[in-house]
Amino acid sequence: MHHIFLLATLALAFTAVAGSQPSVTIENGTVRGVDLPQFGQSLFLGIPYAQPPVGNLRLRPPRSVNASFGTLDATAYGPHCWSRFTTGFDDNSGFNNSEDCLTLNVIRPGGVSPKSPVPVVVWIHGGGLLVIPETTGGSGDFRYNGSWIVQASVANGNPIVFVSLNYRLASLGFLAGKALEDEGSLNLGARDQRLALHWVQENIAQFGGDPKKVTIQGESSGATSVHTQIIAYAGRDDHLFNQAIAESGTNGGNFSLPDDAAFQATYNGLIANTSCASTAKSSEAAQLSCIRSLPIDVFRQNSLGGSTGIVFDGDFINVPGTFEAYRTGKWVKVAFLVGSNTDEGRSFAALGANTTAQANASLTGVPPQFRDAILNLYPDVPSLGCPFSTGDFQLDPIQNGVFNTPGLQNKRVAAIVGDVSMAAGPRWLAQEVSSEVPFYKYRFNHKPYSVTFSVEDFIGHFIEVSYVFNLQNNDIDFWLTNHFTATYLGPSAPIEDRFLGVYMSRSWASFIATGDPNNANVTSKITWPKYSDGQENIVWQTQGSITEKDNYREAGMKFIMDNIFF
Repeated sequence: MHHIFLLATLALAFTAVAGSQPSVTIENGTVRGVDLPQFGQSLFLGIPYAQPPVGNLRLRPPRSVNASFGTLDATAYGPHCWSRFTTGFDDNSGFNNSEDCLTLNVIRPGGVSPKSPVPVVVWIHGGGLLVIPETTGGSGDFRYNGSWIVQASVANGNPIVFVSLNYRLASLGFLAGKALEDEGSLNLGARDQRLALHWVQENIAQFGGDPKKVTIQGESSGATSVHTQIIAYAGRDDHLFNQAIAESGTNGGNFSLPDDAAFQATYNGLIANTSCASTAKSSEAAQLSCIRSLPIDVFRQNSLGGSTGIVFDGDFINVPGTFEAYRTGKWVKVAFLVGSNTDEGRSFAALGANTTAQANASLTGVPPQFRDAILNLYPDVPSLGCPFSTGDFQLDPIQNGVFNTPGLQNKRVAAIVGDVSMAAGPRWLAQEVSSEVPFYKYRFNHKPYSVTFSVEDFIGHFIEVSYVFNLQNNDIDFWLTNHFTATYLGPSAPIEDRFLGVYMSRSWASFIATGDPNNANVTSKITWPKYSDGQENIVWQTQGSITEKDNYREAGMKFIMDNIFF
């Protein structure tokens, strides 16, 4: 069992420090937080940035808090927004969950004030499981503890303020269908994020943050959200942010229409399978009124299995697709830090293919007309497949045959899936926009010494997050509450993992504060080049981080960028 500073207990068990509380007056009242004297930080947790989206406000765009809340006790994270799941382990189990969930959190270092404001980072959590966006997660997740990245910024000599937020998920946040289209109530979770960013502009200066220097950061579907905010309103610049960090969530594809059959079926199920069946032949307004009156458990149980997601609504999303927006200049010009992990295809690929025909059938993310061509570019040679740099080895038997399905072409399929879903997107974006804005690209290439609640002998999805946050939470907390992959980087971790966490967190903090990740205060650092200087990545690894030309699997990824992304 790992033992850590009292900080983690205070920040994540939500226990208030005795004595006077830090206090900040904002637009809606006075917020009283909690001090972390060990790190010289103050936390302000669970601050509402929108009216509770319940009752008649369910399935409507978020509304600003338009009244005073007087004095708010901001010493505990707010509940997670309801996820897609009602059974088993997910990112919400172990935490309080509620429909009334639109809150955010602020962590500020000591010494900052409205008179000496510092840059701000806004963390947008992921949890989309790749194919179904925004289905689970919350800002109170132990793995998103911002205290250590704030500490990293202080160690750099360029402190930052950290903000994290909750937004509506699954059918409460991304339900579609014609009735909601006609009412203008689509993409609600993304609109929640947008309102939170407006809240930052209006209030963060009172916490010592600089509203003119805001970086939005996310991983997985959180990174997808980052791109969504950049292209929102066809790239209209509302001056909400000037930099962006997107980790493992830059991919192509166009948005579906709201009345697409799969989306409409989810909405129809809420009518047909509940007491709202009586409104099936009534007006859309009557149907929506009934849906909004359903008990939350009934609403969730009858929308769990359906399709939800970000859709083209002609307003918030008014471009055919994310990459089309970048191609046509309909995006906010921001500095970028973007990348992916070496073996992410192994995290998502369908396993069990033993023949080329079976491999073809498993490539559901590749249009059928391109599957033969892409299979020719990714030959059935296990030593070239994912996990990479493992020769013919297909992973330990416990991972390849007990927890997962054995297949002679697993590595071939995983290589294709990883490049289509994770690796080719950052390369495409870097080649498309790095001549216009500062752009720093990475590849995370370190297999962690341990992860909690899983066996993972490869460099998969999400693995880099612990290092970006320099995470030092107690492993037991993860086992009991979070359930999913995390790597402990506290005092008993190997020194090389601890240094990588320090280096990466300080590099990210440096980018947030100065626009350049090279201002990290570490020894033995290397220069992270701008992509426009030579199309290079920094490769993060404990055996010595390096730079590389961004041309690995060049033919396969060029085919993906030229065909599948268009």
